[in-house]
Amino acid sequence: MKQYHSKHTAVLSTRGFYTILTVCALIIAASAWVLWSDATAPAEDETQASLPIVTPAETLPDLTEDTPVLSEETGEPDETEQTDEAEQAQPEETEDTAAETAEPAPAPVETVSAPVYVRPVSGAVITPFSGDELLFQPTFGDWRVHTGTDFAAEAGETVLALTDGTVQKVVEDGLYGTCVTLSHDADLTSTYCGVTDVRVAEGQAIAAGEALGTVAETIDAEAALGPHLHVETARVGTPVDVLELLGESEVE
Repeated sequence: MKQYHSKHTAVLSTRGFYTILTVCALIIAASAWVLWSDATAPAEDETQASLPIVTPAETLPDLTEDTPVLSEETGEPDETEQTDEAEQAQPEETEDTAAETAEPAPAPVETVSAPVYVRPVSGAVITPFSGDELLFQPTFGDWRVHTGTDFAAEAGETVLALTDGTVQKVVEDGLYGTCVTLSHDADLTSTYCGVTDVRVAEGQAIAAGEALGTVAETIDAEAALGPHLHVETARVGTPVDVLELLGESEVE
């Protein structure tokens, strides 16, 4: 009996030891967990304090006109939708607006055509324009200036208008016979002496090359030359050479 009691006591002593050891381990673990929780708690509070407070309004993006629309396929801005929105945002152009913004049409440019000059008769020059120089005049046998140009012609040949103009006057001259004077643009006048069978009247509009009459049999002031046409041209009353107007540089 005493031996049994000793064994039983030894077993109880061993179990009590491990039990006490386990309890101590649990106490130590609990203490360590409490100390660790206290050490980490301030760090979490500081982390939470350092984070900014975000309101619900700030968490959502502001979808304004400047925010690009992303394509569902590529994830890049969708230019098509943005273009459509931009076109819808533009005000519609009305007829009144288009009329205000349209630039005025340029004024039409008036083109001035150069005058056309026609030889009054086809014959050669027999007495040229002399200007201030004296020429021998065979009819009177003297020297004098020749303010016109004498063209050889057959009696009855048609006399043509030098250029477009208006009949200024038709007069009878004692020395040069019937003379027809035309007025033209740029203060130019042309006079045809030794004309018969006159076909125009004062105030009548004449085109270049239109018939004025025919060449007479003779001109008393220049009878020695035979049938011919005497033509004088002037600008603002100053005699000019008709050959210059015709563009003829040489006397035929």
